[in-house]
Amino acid sequence: MLDRSRMQAVVAAAVSLALIAAGCGSGSSPAGPSEPGGSFNNEFPSGVIQIAPAGAIVGTWVSLQSHIAKPPAHYGSDPSQGFESYYWDFGDGTSAMGGESTSHVYATEGTFFASVVASSSETGSQQATSNIHVGSVTGRWSGDYGRVSITQDGLELRGRYLDDPREGVVEGRVSMAGTVTLTITRPGLDPVTFTGTAGPDVMTLVGTAKGHDAVDRPWKLTRG
Repeated sequence: MLDRSRMQAVVAAAVSLALIAAGCGSGSSPAGPSEPGGSFNNEFPSGVIQIAPAGAIVGTWVSLQSHIAKPPAHYGSDPSQGFESYYWDFGDGTSAMGGESTSHVYATEGTFFASVVASSSETGSQQATSNIHVGSVTGRWSGDYGRVSITQDGLELRGRYLDDPREGVVEGRVSMAGTVTLTITRPGLDPVTFTGTAGPDVMTLVGTAKGHDAVDRPWKLTRG
């Protein structure tokens, strides 16, 4: 009888362990985002919205990527499903339903508090936020080819070359994807065309220059 009782105890213990391993036991859950070995770690911390390009220019598409830890798997749920809905508030009076990432055009300059709420019927909701600075290319810029004054009107760019007593002209455009293209024409000199993107807070323009003496030459313009 003693051996039989011990055998029943061993069998019961084995069944319990099997249930726990299958996710049916209480007090057992996979490693979460902040736990070593968790599958949700990311180079960006949870709760943050990342934007691209780094310099958001007014009137262009800004890509927003949410970084929110997906809820852990529960018994009877599919962990690949993650959150069921994402509600985006862009901070400029507009909002939309979407996915983990979305795009938005900011019609005015300024700093906007954007947020996204990811919801799951099983585990509730989590939020990510970010202050998004949206700037204009309008201003004075300096670089290897001298100083220029630029005015952004919609997506069109125009301005003056400032380092020559004769009138130099700047003309260009910003694409909806945020690429800045401008051509500097100076009297008696070959035109130089810059193509690049804005750095954080639209304080720099980084790209390449093409002209008679420059083929894809790295060029950086700094505001001020």
